[in-house]
This record gives sequence, structure tokens and C-alpha cells, in this order.
Amino acid sequence: MLTKQRIVTISKLAFPVSIALSSNMVMSLIDLAMVRSLGSQATAAVGLASFGNTILLAFVGGIAPAVQGLVARRRGQRSSEPNCVPLNGGLLAALIAGIPVTALGYWLAPTFFSLISSDPNITRIGIPFLRILYMATIAAGVNIAFKGYWTGIERPNVYMSIVVFMSVLNFSGNFVLITGRFGFPALGATGAAVSTAVSLYVGAIINVALAWLRFRKDGFLSAIPAKSVMVRVFSLGMPAAAQEFFRSAGYIVFYWIIGKVGTAELAATNVQIQVAIVLSILAMSIGSASATLVSRTIGEGDPAGAAAWGWDSGKLGVIVISLLALPLVVFPRFFLSMLLSDPRAISIAVRPWQLVMALTGLGSLIFIFAYTLVSVGDGLRVAIISIGTQWLVFLPAVWVVGPYLHYGLLQIAFVQLLYGAASTVLITTIWARGRWQKLAF
Repeated sequence: MLTKQRIVTISKLAFPVSIALSSNMVMSLIDLAMVRSLGSQATAAVGLASFGNTILLAFVGGIAPAVQGLVARRRGQRSSEPNCVPLNGGLLAALIAGIPVTALGYWLAPTFFSLISSDPNITRIGIPFLRILYMATIAAGVNIAFKGYWTGIERPNVYMSIVVFMSVLNFSGNFVLITGRFGFPALGATGAAVSTAVSLYVGAIINVALAWLRFRKDGFLSAIPAKSVMVRVFSLGMPAAAQEFFRSAGYIVFYWIIGKVGTAELAATNVQIQVAIVLSILAMSIGSASATLVSRTIGEGDPAGAAAWGWDSGKLGVIVISLLALPLVVFPRFFLSMLLSDPRAISIAVRPWQLVMALTGLGSLIFIFAYTLVSVGDGLRVAIISIGTQWLVFLPAVWVVGPYLHYGLLQIAFVQLLYGAASTVLITTIWARGRWQKLAF
């Protein structure tokens, strides 16, 4: 039952994570906003580079739920194993995955831009920007591992504080390096990339320093993770990494398809997706809280109690996100006019916007249960559903309805709703059947 006390418990874990995830998004927006004065080509290059970076970051993104699930479960079990062993395993995984990803990304950066842009100035600006971001992949992986650890030990405020500081540092670095201030050279768009990379490395250093001061007696950096621990980190994290990679790549294909329908439709869809992503941050934060509570309760030997935490997290997510989306449904033109200037784009966006936003609350169950399932070891089925429904059903259906049959955004919105409903039912069914309760690690 979703009592006041349980709402407070979930919220205490979810709120700091939501602030931290929002700050991560803000870091990308800061880069875009502060290079705007350099011209549209610089803005386009930074936007494309940031998205290209997101795709490869998926390869280290699965470390967070893996570390979080292992740490929380072992806390529930009151394991005699040093608590930092899963964290050490996550940091080692960040190095194992981050080094080849960095090298591959650095080498493929020119190919990435040649595939998506024919403007030589965008390519000239974007390639060094993207390469600098790729040089910070290991730092990003380290921070992701610590995200899993801090949330797993139920101290998400530490993670939130570090990420907020990184955002402030990134803003300050942009201010100094883009146009050249206080004796520093004017690096243009490249300065924004340098600032982002530096903030990621500083965040990693702070995480390591705090963990060393507080947990070195608990095995931090000294307790070597066994082969079995590394196997669990990778087996838990790989489905999440694959899911994130294909989801990000799917956005590229989706935008490309909508672009075939029309420019106004593309602008309207972009706004719709960006707002939905903002709302999904809260769902992912509640999913993170759910993962900690569920994993810990399983470790305590109470699978029924673990299931109750998952259901209560899902209920809270549906209620809160539905309430937040309600004004967007009731006053669509007001909000669309804040984000779109083209009257035609606003006009064709209204009904699709209302349809999608009306069911955003129910759609939050995808994020909440998926993150929790990944953390408790059932991520493979989640990845199969996510990748399969997106690439084998949703994207082909959008292509048929849009460019092939020449329908508009409203009909495509119905496809989105059917896709979201199917994914929600499938993920929720996995949770309800409870096979995850019997998975041991």
C-alpha cells in the first residue's frame, strides 16, 4: 500500500537523483546555449557532437544499475564482503570499456560527421569537439560507477552535490574558454568541449577522493573484485548498455523519418520529444529509488516486500507524472507557443501533443520497472523488448504511416501511443510475473 511513509522513503532517494540527472542534461544545454553567439554552424556542430557522444556513452551507461543492484542487495544480505567490492568492479569495468570506446570514438569522429552533415564548417568545428568529449569517456564511466554506488548505499545527496558542482564548473569553463577571458585563449566551440571534459574529470577526482576518505577501510581500491563480481557487473550492465545504445540510435532514425514528412512536423516532434525526456527524468529517478529499495529488500530475504516497493514506486510515478503532464494536456497551445514560433507547427502539434502527454504518466512504468529489472538481474528480457518493439515494430510503422502512406503527425502520434502501450504492458508483465525474485547474484 502506498502510504505517506513509503512515499517519503521513495522521494528521498528519487529527488536527489532527479536533480543530478537534470544537471547532466543542463550541461549539454549549457554548451549549446553558450556557443550560440558563434553562429548556427557552431550550434549545429555542438548539437550533433553531443548526440554522437551520447551514443558511445551507452557502452559505460550500464555500469550504474549494475553497481547499484549489487551494492544494495549485499547491504540487505549484510554480506561480510567489503561493501566497496562492487564499486571497485564498476571502476574496473569503466576502464575496460572506456579505453577501447575512447580510441574507437576518436578514430570514427570524422566518419560520424561525414555521414550526417555535408557542411564542411560543421565538420571542421564538430570533429575536434567530439574527439575531446570522447577523451573524457573514462571519466564519465567513473562518475557513472559512483552514481550506482552512492544511490546503492542510499546516499544520493552526495551524487547530486557533485553533479551540481560539475555543472557550475562547466558553465564557468565555458565563460572563460569560448571567447577567451582572464588571459585564457579564445577556443571557440572547442572551449566548450574542453570545459565539459575538465568538469567530468574533476567530478571523477572528487568522487574518488570522497570514497578514499570514507571507505578506504572498507576495501575501496584495495579489495580486488573476484572474477565472479566482474561477470555480474558486465552481465547486469550489458543489457542496459545495449538498450541505451539502440534507443539513442533509434532517435536518429525517428527524426530522419519525421523529416521526410515535413519540416514543421520535425520541429513539432522535436519539441514533443524534448518535453517527454524532461518528464522521463523523474520516472528514471523513481526507477533508481525503486532499484535500491527492491535490491536491498531481496537481500534481506523478503521477495514479497521487494515486489511491494516496485509496485509502490510505479504507482507514485504514474500519479506524479500524470499530474505534471495535466497542464500540458489542458493548455497545449500555451506551452507549444513557448517552444515553437511557427504558427503551422503549433497548429499541427496540438492534438499529437495532447495524446502523447495524456499517457506520459502510464508510460513512466517503462522507465521505473525497466531500471529496477536491470538492477535485479533481469535486464536481458528488458533489452529484448525495448530493442525489438522500437526497431522491429515502431520505426517501421512510423515509416509506413508517414513517408509511405503520407499521413501526418496525428496518425504518427497514434503509432507512438500503441508502441508505448505495448512496451508498458510487456515490461509490467515481466515485473508482475516475478521471475526476477528468484534470480541470485
